Amino acid sequence: MIAAILQNQPNLERESVSRTEALVSEFAGLSDIEQDRERTAYVSTVFPLIFGKDSVVQGSNCYEAQRQASWSTNCWLQPRVIVCPASAQQVATALALCRFFNVKFSIRSGGHLQNPGFTSNDGGVVISLSALNQLKLSEDKSTVALGPGLKWLDVYGGLDEHQVTVTGGRVTTVGVSGLLLGGGISFHSHQYGVSAMGICNYEVVLANSQIVNANAQENADLFWALKGGGPNFGVVTKLDMKTIPSKHWSEVRIYPITATNQILEAMMQYHAAIEDDNKSSLIYNATHDIILVVFFYGEPVEQPPIFQPFYDIPHVASFVAPGIRTVYDLMNAVDAVQDPEPALHDFRTMTSLPSLDVYKAIEKTHAEQVDLLKDVEGLTLTTVIQPMSSSAMKATFNSPLGLTPAGQQWFLVRADWKNAKDEERVREAVRKIVDVAESEAKQTGVHLPYLYSNYASRDQDPLASYGAENSNRLKEIALKYDPDGVFQKLQNGGWLLSNMGLEA
Repeated sequence: MIAAILQNQPNLERESVSRTEALVSEFAGLSDIEQDRERTAYVSTVFPLIFGKDSVVQGSNCYEAQRQASWSTNCWLQPRVIVCPASAQQVATALALCRFFNVKFSIRSGGHLQNPGFTSNDGGVVISLSALNQLKLSEDKSTVALGPGLKWLDVYGGLDEHQVTVTGGRVTTVGVSGLLLGGGISFHSHQYGVSAMGICNYEVVLANSQIVNANAQENADLFWALKGGGPNFGVVTKLDMKTIPSKHWSEVRIYPITATNQILEAMMQYHAAIEDDNKSSLIYNATHDIILVVFFYGEPVEQPPIFQPFYDIPHVASFVAPGIRTVYDLMNAVDAVQDPEPALHDFRTMTSLPSLDVYKAIEKTHAEQVDLLKDVEGLTLTTVIQPMSSSAMKATFNSPLGLTPAGQQWFLVRADWKNAKDEERVREAVRKIVDVAESEAKQTGVHLPYLYSNYASRDQDPLASYGAENSNRLKEIALKYDPDGVFQKLQNGGWLLSNMGLEA
């Protein structure tokens, strides 16, 4: 298998092919004990032979920059090799080598995850998709082919002059495939469903290094599974997405923390309003001293009435002034407040029906935990409430997520801090806020089981929250496309079906 793949590497020198084949043959002749002892040395030699400067080995000049490419410093692990394939064929080769050498691997798109081991590992191989950064708009501008190495600001920027956009992410530095494999929330979710519903085709490298397409007509079961099923089925090397108009109205306001109760009451009115108007989006972010609210309306309509409950609440400033603009213009403005320097991060999530009691319990506990952690250097503890309409849930029906077809909210606690020594205390505070929210939701009958995987903490179990029927179907599809369980056994982390239901 390895020999056949190497012969198909068009730019590989014959000498490199011959030497690699010799090393592969040599390794295959070792005993199991010898392979275990020598594996790292062989991997460290073979990957640079095949990938040249696109493969860095631990200790080499460019290694640290690649190792530290992940967003959260608790994800800066120590892989032996980081490889940046330039094509789906090269991804297939990298995967075949990992399989042959029986070495742990991680797939990294944008690396914007807070869970250690999901996009890197210690002692194994990281397959970075950063070089797969193609963006090709179709002639009729109805679809765009995206590389998984792009980040969302790149996507919006590339589409901006054409006045179209996609149902992509709302954080500029998030990678394309990471967001979409978890489902994704876009500014247009109430109208089109989760972000992944905008995908019309995936190009996927399977565990056996075969390259296939998954769409409504071809490998339709895989197409369904990838809309939220995570990294369990293959490596996505291209995504074709449907385009939508980019012009909209938006504003980002900063409110004082003293306006919390007014904002939460306005939020309940907004929950009701989005059941009759699917064009809007709102994101509530509260820290210890301010509330930042993003208002978005999917058509170029000035001062949309759906946000009326918020207009009369006194605010400190407009971080982004109200106006009609493109998604790229909005994201460019928001990009100015991205994390200025590396930090540790933690997320945790829960879901409920709209509930003022739940929201007040969240903010009461939030304030208590901020006070308890006031000595933690660099700490920002943020609560994020994401209202979702029943239309968003219904538009996401043809996916594995198993969403309740009712208006709801997806809640996130995000913590950012400086020093690893504080991790246990910070994570306990994050857990406490979510525990209180879940307890209040269960007591008042509004709790929902779904956990959005892109918001989930390492000890949560989002795939199990999709429901038994969908979880079992995902397992069947994974077994069909990866009968040897390569992505379950050799993949270092991520939301793996093989870990579903296990205590973290």
